[in-house]
Amino acid sequence: MSKFLLIDYGASRIKSALYNDVNQLPAGLFESVGSFLKFGNSTKIESSFFSDSLILHLDYYSNKIKELNVDDNLKIYICSEMHGFSLIPNNSTIENFYYSWRFHHVNTNSALEVLDKNNFLKNTSMTLRAGLPVVNVLAEYLSNTLNENCSFLTLPQLICNDLGEQYNHVCKTLLHSSGFYSNLGETENSSLITGYDLSITFPKVLDDYSQPIGLVNYQNNEYNMYFGFGDLQAAFIGSDINDNQILINIGTGSQIISNSSNQSSFGLEERPFFNNQKLKCVTHIPAGRFLDSWCKFYNNLNKTNNFWTELSILNLNDFKNELIHIDFDSFLETKSSSFIKIDRLISENSGITNKNILASLVKSFADQYLGYLRNAVHEDVEIVLGGGVPSSIPVLEDLISEGLTREVKILKNNNDLTLKGLRAFLIKGF
Repeated sequence: MSKFLLIDYGASRIKSALYNDVNQLPAGLFESVGSFLKFGNSTKIESSFFSDSLILHLDYYSNKIKELNVDDNLKIYICSEMHGFSLIPNNSTIENFYYSWRFHHVNTNSALEVLDKNNFLKNTSMTLRAGLPVVNVLAEYLSNTLNENCSFLTLPQLICNDLGEQYNHVCKTLLHSSGFYSNLGETENSSLITGYDLSITFPKVLDDYSQPIGLVNYQNNEYNMYFGFGDLQAAFIGSDINDNQILINIGTGSQIISNSSNQSSFGLEERPFFNNQKLKCVTHIPAGRFLDSWCKFYNNLNKTNNFWTELSILNLNDFKNELIHIDFDSFLETKSSSFIKIDRLISENSGITNKNILASLVKSFADQYLGYLRNAVHEDVEIVLGGGVPSSIPVLEDLISEGLTREVKILKNNNDLTLKGLRAFLIKGF
């Protein structure tokens, strides 16, 4: 009998669950710090962080793993944050680095211009934006600094490469998010998409999810790794919503997602799913990363301030006063000059209270979702809030419900939607 380790490499947290049987309760749960909380908006992250994190989780479960009999095995199933990559020079043993969607190459604008002229949205069904792997790699190429003869690896492949062996194939959900694949991740099409013949070896699409994407060595044993799903798809499966519901998943980043059969018209792009289905969605909406910067700013205003506690007790009456408009994109960095402007505004206006500041923040936070959904949600469709943030800010449910004049509900016990999604995929088979 096999044991199953399900692990999600999220930006804020790396979460795992160990199962003796996926139809039963987990035998253990563990989490460690993710790349964003560990490194912030670092330009590059040593690959050893991700492989060391897997070892950390395996160490936590080591006693249970040792209980395996000779004929037993441990199978590792993984999903990860999307839009990240590593370029591994062939025949090189130097330390490798991982670049997340938070990294923006200095030559980004030139790459965006080229990709836009090449009809990126039409070719990929994905919105063109800074931070995508295709943008960062093309920017490197246009700067004449791209290493020749290298391999493109997703995060799950990078871990296998460091700890054992990767088999150069992975799930289309991650491959599509790189921007180098057309036909919703089914076809590597880098020449068409970029307009250049890049000297890069790209992964093949995994066509059988029962096959491993690589193996890792741990305590003189080899364990297979499977899936390599994108966390967007894993969270959507884990939410267990139906075709007449829309998921607003709010974590470190956030997305609005529904099955493509949903009659609503909010979707700006399409993403691959399973069983020949696809998802329509809006991605890269500022969320937890933005709130983390605001938490530091707000708590520094006064030593008695408690950002998350005070957010949790806001109610609709707190939004009746005049509020400050907050532009999310200008507050993503803790040292943003926009915080200086807010600080000055507070000092110059004695009528602005702490509660007024927090209400302004949450109202602007809700408005970014309402901006995509107003007049774009079918009358029979329900809105569902998932991820860790909605449970921490209960009034968010009321604001979105009021703004859309329809029922909105928060999923209970929803902090680990991605792990639930991995488990559901194993149980249902898809």
